[in-house]
Amino acid sequence: MGIPHNRPFLKLVRATHKDLIQPHLAVVQELSSRRPLLLARKRNAGHIALVHGADRTSAIPGDTVIFTAWITNDSPSYLQDVSLIPRSFTNEGMESLRYTTEPLEQDLRIGLMAPGQSVMRSFSYLVTDSDQNHGGSLVSAMQVRASCRSQVISDEHDAAVSFVGTRRDWPVKPARRGQLRRRARVIGQSALG
Repeated sequence: MGIPHNRPFLKLVRATHKDLIQPHLAVVQELSSRRPLLLARKRNAGHIALVHGADRTSAIPGDTVIFTAWITNDSPSYLQDVSLIPRSFTNEGMESLRYTTEPLEQDLRIGLMAPGQSVMRSFSYLVTDSDQNHGGSLVSAMQVRASCRSQVISDEHDAAVSFVGTRRDWPVKPARRGQLRRRARVIGQSALG
């Protein structure tokens, strides 16, 4: 239910405020032409996305883990100087690890990426007994950087692989049943004698 307004009253209100509205617009227009740079609208700097993952969630010594980094230009702008940067690769003991195979330095410098373009780079690592002894997980951290319209943009992502179980032949291969009985007798005799 609305409140009825008298038309002559509305005309009177508009006429009274008519002169007040104009100076406000002038002030706004004057301020907008002299905006400081901080208040100026930012240009679209583009956007780059990095997804970094492993081909498995868990591993044991002797397994080869393949880490893959997908870089996507998900903006309408071209990106320049695109580079994939390996940040760190460690096990739970915080030992600095090296990938078994990795792209060459020039493959990490991608250069120019068109809007919507994607690039993939792969790294592999052979899990060692030392990694298993520390337990926990392997963590591979990557970063991607690019420039768009004189602004630097970046994205980061980590991939983790946990350790479960033990190596199939670690620490020793299981003995046959007959060998275990002989060992038990030898141990028992040496304890008696």
